[in-house]
Amino acid sequence: MSYSSTYGCGADEAVHICHDCPGGRISEFARARRGGFIKLAYLATIAADPTLLSSWTNGIEDGSIIILPETSGSYDPGAPKELKGFGNRKKSYGPRTMKLTLVDPDYADNYHFYNEISDREDLVPFFVTSSLLHLFDTEASITAADPVVDDLEEGVFWNVECEVTSKNLPSKHNVANILEVFVCETF
Repeated sequence: MSYSSTYGCGADEAVHICHDCPGGRISEFARARRGGFIKLAYLATIAADPTLLSSWTNGIEDGSIIILPETSGSYDPGAPKELKGFGNRKKSYGPRTMKLTLVDPDYADNYHFYNEISDREDLVPFFVTSSLLHLFDTEASITAADPVVDDLEEGVFWNVECEVTSKNLPSKHNVANILEVFVCETF
């Protein structure tokens, strides 16, 4: 009896790209420099082509996309949940819980905004590093806080915690074609 190959479990096989010359590599620099939220109902439109400017501008204009034009912050990809293994596999892996922290300096006027999005269950976060858009594929649990420290020279900012559980890491896309939407004038 023969069996058909199940290598890759029927999925497309990914190809690793290697640059043997360091000059061919694209360096990406950290910090969640920009970010925002996409309504889950609009995610398929953006995911179809995340670099299409008209999809972003239409989404911003109709309220399906919320832009945070200047942030700082971090992203923790988490680790996949270990699950029971079968056959000769000791374990298998399930979804991971990822954490995105966005720090918004537009503090004083955003009390109502951050109170409202903390209760939402239909927002998908995204963030931008030096040249890449990082797009999650599902909604997040969002909490916002505005801690005040005992320091006369420290600023007060919104700290927005986004927790996303998914099997997939955020997809990466060149942000050059859509960078112009990350300004206050677009909304």
